[in-house]
Amino acid sequence: MQLHVRCGGCQGTVQIDYKGWETVSDLKERLVGRDSAHLASDLRIVNDGRSCPDHARVAFVGIFPSSHVDVAVRARGGGGDGGSTGAESRSSYLEMYAQKKPDKVNPEEEKLARWTTCRLSGERLAPPVCADEMGSLYNKSAVVAGLLSKSLPLSLAHISSLRHLIDLKLEPSLQSGKEATRNGATAGSFQMNNGTSFACPLTGLPMNGRYRFSALKKSGHVISEKAFKEVPAAVEELVGGKWAQEDVLPLNGTPEEVQQLREHMLLQRAAAKAKKERKKAGKFQAASGDAMAGATCVTPVERSQAADAAGAASTAGRKRSDAEVGSLAEEKAQVKKFKATETAPKLASKAVWASIFTSSRPEEKETYACRALSSRGLA
Repeated sequence: MQLHVRCGGCQGTVQIDYKGWETVSDLKERLVGRDSAHLASDLRIVNDGRSCPDHARVAFVGIFPSSHVDVAVRARGGGGDGGSTGAESRSSYLEMYAQKKPDKVNPEEEKLARWTTCRLSGERLAPPVCADEMGSLYNKSAVVAGLLSKSLPLSLAHISSLRHLIDLKLEPSLQSGKEATRNGATAGSFQMNNGTSFACPLTGLPMNGRYRFSALKKSGHVISEKAFKEVPAAVEELVGGKWAQEDVLPLNGTPEEVQQLREHMLLQRAAAKAKKERKKAGKFQAASGDAMAGATCVTPVERSQAADAAGAASTAGRKRSDAEVGSLAEEKAQVKKFKATETAPKLASKAVWASIFTSSRPEEKETYACRALSSRGLA
């Protein structure tokens, strides 16, 4: 079988005979000759743009009779570009791709998450929904659970009780059910639905982060800013009366608005604390003033009469006490001392009975000398 080999240069294309069971290495040796077999390792056979392995048989690499193959010189080097990769450490080459850059957060997705999920638990907003004094949205159940377990993070330290929250009245979106059914998560797509569950009750704008919304602190209604500007009469009818500008709380505002709301919150709490302390101090002063007023209402005549009555009472009490002292002395003289022998039962020896009571036996007076003599047997 013949094979056409394109060698290039002055050699051009040559024809060689080969057998199907020969390897590619045998084919290269046939090209360079037996005397120059050591040069065959620097050559490679290319068939249809692919290099053929030296150990593979010719018939197995797609070379058929009368096929055209190319002979090329094997390039020496680390990456096939002149040895640039082989000249440097491979670890530095890998470190260039090993360092991962931090993922950038899509601002649109961040806005959508702020308007559709609870800031504390990260779950999707579901009634009852509340807002803090800086306009962040929460599921009320998550906040109550955090207050009971005292597990709120430091970023929510301004929420110490339910009085720091505003209950919101949200209008369900008409398209929320349809979009949830059409764009729900599947096995191949588990990303959150871009739809929203709530909308403005007057304009129908969805709460998806593209439009600004505000809440009325007294009533809790959540209305778009477009409705506040274009249809204020409808807002009054919805709320049930006029509303003041300081009653409007912007939801998920800009960082500047959040900072202003924080400062306003701190000022209000400081003023309320000072008012409470002044009220407590006023009650104490009122109580002490009433006591002083009662003392100053006594006239000089009444004061002298009260002093005379007190002196007479003390004199009478002193005389009465002297008489009582005399009678007690007489009774004491008549009382006989208790003796144990007088209460002895029948058929009992008075001496034995009296020995039970220490009061019936006179105390034995001993001195140091007596104890010393008794120990020696001299007493």
